[in-house]
Amino acid sequence: MRIGIGISGGVDSAVAASMLLGEGHEVIGYTMLLFDGQEETVERAASVAARLGIQHRVVDLRAPFEDEVLAYFTDEYRCGRTPSPCVRCNRRVKLGMFAEIMLHEGCDCVATGHYARIAFQNELPQLLRGKDASKDQSYFLAQLTHDQLARTRFPLGDFLKADVKQLGLSLGLVPESQAESQDLCFLPDGDVAAFLLRRHPELACEGWIVDGTGRRLGRHGGAFRYTVGQRRGLGLGGGPWFVMRTDLQTNTVTVGHEDELRLHGLLLNQVNWLTIPLEIGGVMRATFQMRSQMRPVPATLLRLGETTAGILFDPPVPPVPCGQLAVGYDHERVLLSGWIQETMG
Repeated sequence: MRIGIGISGGVDSAVAASMLLGEGHEVIGYTMLLFDGQEETVERAASVAARLGIQHRVVDLRAPFEDEVLAYFTDEYRCGRTPSPCVRCNRRVKLGMFAEIMLHEGCDCVATGHYARIAFQNELPQLLRGKDASKDQSYFLAQLTHDQLARTRFPLGDFLKADVKQLGLSLGLVPESQAESQDLCFLPDGDVAAFLLRRHPELACEGWIVDGTGRRLGRHGGAFRYTVGQRRGLGLGGGPWFVMRTDLQTNTVTVGHEDELRLHGLLLNQVNWLTIPLEIGGVMRATFQMRSQMRPVPATLLRLGETTAGILFDPPVPPVPCGQLAVGYDHERVLLSGWIQETMG
């Protein structure tokens, strides 16, 4: 089988490619060029491909990455939501346009170094958690379609990160001193505020921090800097305080104490079903994650429309910001995912 694999120059994609070669496949390495200043990434990827003895190609996706990920990332913050750019990139870019290019060039399927698994049930691809619970990336892949899953391979899904890293070192694929990749590839320093201000300096506008009654507690340097549930960096006395909501129209940050923050439910849109969908009005039980590293919590899901659903928690849960992804699981299997549109206190 001819398999195209995304090569970043890191240990995960390098070992995944090595595994596919060991299974007897013809493997071609592809590297995404997503923004300016990636010369070092391209060089590392080319070096890995050379060590593996496989072809290597660079695909310029800077324009679609700008439109589909960076603009989305900026716009969500400007609207007072907290985005999940990796989820969007996986569906729209990495396993969307990027995968289509590999398939167009003659690959039978595509592969990545994600820690997740795919199984088939009645010919329907099922997305499963990776075996390494600390590295599981099924959350970030939960918006993929059945068609995307059917053409994708995750060679690392059954392995622990520590074993993958050791294998990569023993094969000489990456140097021991090489650092792990960052959560957001386009923010190597992790400074979200600086990134947003370079694009929209008007966001740096002072406003009020208030409590639930509207009482003014302090000043801030831009509501976009805060996210729901945030505790640190508020600079207020009489706490602990947590961010309850932000309003970029009035440039106001509303805070409250922990007992004011519990959520009873969520409204989801753009729901993506990876199991047989419920009928509209149908109800099911599942566990849900609203952040990639949180512990799943039990809830009841009600399908409201073609692409909308509601979640009711029992008991109530800590706050999560609108714009994040909620992923429903049945043990290891992803059932569905949807973007958080509204929260219900």
